Amino acid sequence: MRNFLAVTASLFSLTFLGCNAAPAEPTPEPTPETAEQTQSLNATGTGCSADSECASGLCWVEADSYPLYNPYWIRADSCTEECGGPTDHAPCRILAADLNAPAANSARCIPARGVYDDYPYDDIFYVCDLVAAGLGTVHWVE
Repeated sequence: MRNFLAVTASLFSLTFLGCNAAPAEPTPEPTPETAEQTQSLNATGTGCSADSECASGLCWVEADSYPLYNPYWIRADSCTEECGGPTDHAPCRILAADLNAPAANSARCIPARGVYDDYPYDDIFYVCDLVAAGLGTVHWVE
Protein backbone atom coordinates (compact mmCIF):
# COMPACT_ATOMS: atom_id res chain seq x y z
CA MET A 1 0.00 0.00 0.00
CA ARG A 2 2.87 2.34 0.87
CA ASN A 3 4.48 1.77 -2.52
CA PHE A 4 1.15 2.35 -4.23
CA LEU A 5 0.74 5.73 -2.47
CA ALA A 6 4.31 6.73 -3.27
CA VAL A 7 3.92 5.88 -6.96
CA THR A 8 0.55 7.65 -7.13
CA ALA A 9 2.00 10.78 -5.48
CA SER A 10 4.96 10.75 -7.89
CA LEU A 11 2.74 10.41 -10.94
CA PHE A 12 0.44 13.15 -9.63
CA SER A 13 3.33 15.57 -9.15
CA LEU A 14 4.81 14.79 -12.59
CA THR A 15 1.46 15.24 -14.33
CA PHE A 16 0.31 18.47 -12.68
CA LEU A 17 3.62 20.21 -12.19
CA GLY A 18 4.49 20.07 -15.89
CA CYS A 19 7.52 17.84 -15.76
CA ASN A 20 7.68 17.71 -19.56
CA ALA A 21 7.09 21.43 -20.05
CA ALA A 22 10.08 23.56 -20.95
CA PRO A 23 11.10 25.97 -18.23
CA ALA A 24 9.80 29.48 -18.76
CA GLU A 25 12.35 31.92 -20.16
CA PRO A 26 13.11 34.60 -17.61
CA THR A 27 12.27 38.12 -18.71
CA PRO A 28 15.56 39.94 -19.12
CA GLU A 29 15.95 42.86 -16.78
CA PRO A 30 17.27 46.05 -18.36
CA THR A 31 20.90 46.52 -17.60
CA PRO A 32 21.85 49.72 -15.80
CA GLU A 33 23.57 50.90 -18.98
CA THR A 34 20.50 50.53 -21.24
CA ALA A 35 18.06 51.83 -18.64
CA GLU A 36 20.25 54.89 -18.04
CA GLN A 37 20.71 55.44 -21.77
CA THR A 38 16.96 55.41 -22.45
CA GLN A 39 16.13 57.61 -19.48
CA SER A 40 18.82 60.16 -20.24
CA LEU A 41 17.62 61.02 -23.78
CA ASN A 42 15.93 64.41 -24.05
CA ALA A 43 12.38 64.43 -25.36
CA THR A 44 11.44 66.33 -28.49
CA GLY A 45 10.91 69.97 -27.59
CA THR A 46 13.49 70.04 -24.81
CA GLY A 47 16.95 71.60 -24.87
CA CYS A 48 20.08 69.88 -26.16
CA SER A 49 23.62 70.38 -27.31
CA ALA A 50 24.16 67.26 -29.49
CA ASP A 51 22.09 64.82 -31.55
CA SER A 52 23.08 61.98 -29.22
CA GLU A 53 21.19 63.70 -26.38
CA CYS A 54 17.84 63.65 -28.21
CA ALA A 55 15.37 60.78 -28.39
CA SER A 56 14.56 62.05 -31.91
CA GLY A 57 18.27 61.95 -32.85
CA LEU A 58 18.17 65.58 -33.99
CA CYS A 59 19.39 68.60 -32.01
CA TRP A 60 18.83 71.96 -33.68
CA VAL A 61 20.78 75.06 -32.58
CA GLU A 62 20.22 78.63 -33.71
CA ALA A 63 23.44 78.80 -35.75
CA ASP A 64 22.04 76.02 -37.98
CA SER A 65 19.32 78.41 -39.22
CA TYR A 66 21.15 81.70 -39.66
CA PRO A 67 19.88 84.35 -40.57
CA LEU A 68 16.40 83.30 -39.34
CA TYR A 69 18.07 83.00 -35.95
CA ASN A 70 21.13 85.11 -35.33
CA PRO A 71 23.49 83.56 -32.77
CA TYR A 72 24.73 87.06 -31.91
CA TRP A 73 21.39 88.02 -30.34
CA ILE A 74 19.95 84.67 -29.26
CA ARG A 75 21.23 81.29 -28.19
CA ALA A 76 18.64 78.57 -28.65
CA ASP A 77 18.47 74.81 -29.01
CA SER A 78 15.84 72.13 -29.21
CA CYS A 79 15.45 68.41 -29.81
CA THR A 80 13.30 68.43 -32.92
CA GLU A 81 12.24 66.49 -36.00
CA GLU A 82 12.56 66.96 -39.73
CA CYS A 83 9.71 68.41 -41.80
CA GLY A 84 8.91 68.71 -45.51
CA GLY A 85 9.95 72.22 -46.49
CA PRO A 86 9.55 75.96 -45.95
CA THR A 87 5.76 75.87 -46.39
CA ASP A 88 5.13 72.59 -44.52
CA HIS A 89 4.23 74.09 -41.13
CA ALA A 90 1.21 71.88 -40.29
CA PRO A 91 3.19 68.81 -39.06
CA CYS A 92 5.32 71.06 -36.85
CA ARG A 93 2.24 72.74 -35.38
CA ILE A 94 0.66 69.35 -34.69
CA LEU A 95 3.89 68.19 -33.05
CA ALA A 96 4.05 71.36 -30.94
CA ALA A 97 0.40 70.94 -29.90
CA ASP A 98 1.07 67.30 -28.95
CA LEU A 99 3.93 68.57 -26.78
CA ASN A 100 1.66 71.17 -25.13
CA ALA A 101 3.70 74.10 -26.46
CA PRO A 102 2.46 77.47 -25.20
CA ALA A 103 2.35 78.88 -28.75
CA ALA A 104 1.85 75.74 -30.88
CA ASN A 105 0.57 77.72 -33.89
CA SER A 106 3.91 79.53 -34.06
CA ALA A 107 5.83 76.33 -34.82
CA ARG A 108 7.19 76.35 -38.35
CA CYS A 109 9.30 74.37 -40.76
CA ILE A 110 12.62 76.15 -41.32
CA PRO A 111 15.82 75.41 -43.24
CA ALA A 112 18.85 74.31 -41.26
CA ARG A 113 22.43 73.68 -42.39
CA GLY A 114 24.52 70.86 -41.07
CA VAL A 115 21.98 70.10 -38.40
CA TYR A 116 23.17 66.50 -37.97
CA ASP A 117 26.40 66.11 -36.00
CA ASP A 118 27.80 63.51 -38.40
CA TYR A 119 26.68 65.10 -41.69
CA PRO A 120 28.42 67.67 -43.92
CA TYR A 121 27.77 71.24 -42.83
CA ASP A 122 26.55 72.59 -46.18
CA ASP A 123 23.61 70.24 -46.65
CA ILE A 124 20.19 71.81 -46.01
CA PHE A 125 17.52 70.00 -44.01
CA TYR A 126 14.14 71.28 -42.94
CA VAL A 127 13.37 71.02 -39.24
CA CYS A 128 10.50 71.93 -36.96
CA ASP A 129 11.25 75.19 -35.20
CA LEU A 130 9.84 74.44 -31.77
CA VAL A 131 11.61 77.40 -30.16
CA ALA A 132 9.12 79.75 -31.83
CA ALA A 133 6.35 77.66 -30.22
CA GLY A 134 7.87 78.11 -26.76
CA LEU A 135 9.78 74.83 -26.47
CA GLY A 136 13.48 74.10 -26.20
CA THR A 137 16.02 76.37 -24.53
CA VAL A 138 16.45 80.07 -25.25
CA HIS A 139 19.11 82.40 -23.83
CA TRP A 140 19.25 86.00 -24.99
CA VAL A 141 22.76 87.23 -25.65
CA GLU A 142 23.65 90.32 -23.63
